[in-house]
Amino acid sequence: MGLKRPKCLSCKNSLTIWGKTSSGKKRYGCNTCRKTRTYRQKIPKTDFFSLFRQYVLWGHTYAQIADLSGYSIQYLSKKFHFYLTQEPPILPLLDQTSQPETFLLLDGLWLKRGFILMAYRQSRNLTILHISVVGREAATKITKDLRHLLVIGYRFTGVVSDGGTGIVKAVGDVFPHKPHQICLAHLHRDVINAIGKFPKSERVKQLKQLADHVWLIESKEALRWWQEQVNEWITAHNAFLKEKKYDLDYNWWFIHKGVRRAVNILRDLPYTSFKFLDFPLMPKTTNEIEAQFGHLGKRWLSHRGLKTESWEQFMKWFVYFYNQDKLS
Repeated sequence: MGLKRPKCLSCKNSLTIWGKTSSGKKRYGCNTCRKTRTYRQKIPKTDFFSLFRQYVLWGHTYAQIADLSGYSIQYLSKKFHFYLTQEPPILPLLDQTSQPETFLLLDGLWLKRGFILMAYRQSRNLTILHISVVGREAATKITKDLRHLLVIGYRFTGVVSDGGTGIVKAVGDVFPHKPHQICLAHLHRDVINAIGKFPKSERVKQLKQLADHVWLIESKEALRWWQEQVNEWITAHNAFLKEKKYDLDYNWWFIHKGVRRAVNILRDLPYTSFKFLDFPLMPKTTNEIEAQFGHLGKRWLSHRGLKTESWEQFMKWFVYFYNQDKLS
């Protein structure tokens, strides 16, 4: 089952045994084009590892690898699952001595319910420093990961994240005196989701323009001007924000919940998402790590049949091969 079957050089179909030559070598023949050839099987020791690398890094399926290599799907599955029970080799740490400022990017990729991949990397460097699989973005687990990065020797000037509750608490515990930039793209997206991409009300359109203007702020003077504009909008439309609706039992709720949520985010934005004004090398967003999540998400789709317990090892191997490419 595990032997590599020879292929016909003309039609690429699998060959069958077709007697022997005068020297005693096995002859193989094609049942389709009737051509014959001799074949000596030679399997290098590194073949399976290189095939496993294609399976993990490039997302090739068992069927694709079996078609290219000639091995059966069952045999490939047996070999690859053996690798998935092993820990990948440890790559050398990044050299931070030549960098005056280093910033940690962290975010979670939700693959399915109760299965989140937390990834940690340094800004302006494609190498993934650490990953872990968690059931949710719990502060205790993220704190453990952050302390692990410190123990193995990494140091950071600041942190950039999406501002999740667990992440904020963990960063506050491990890096209490480091600047923590909340991703500007995440908060801007939250505002747009709250008020809509195409609001009909003129006053809400003005609020959306203020929200879109955050991408143009590159100095503290511009930030103060923008903050004044937001406060003026809130003062001018205070009655609109406080409009309520009552039911027959005199229970009440605010009518414009989305607008109120957007206003609360914009009001706090200068204190959460503009730390980069004091640190020119600090990223505004977590877009760098989001791009890598695109690769990881594709691997999830390609190999979603893997058991949950095998996924953490699969991701470790992916990071190993991915980092190996970036360091070479």
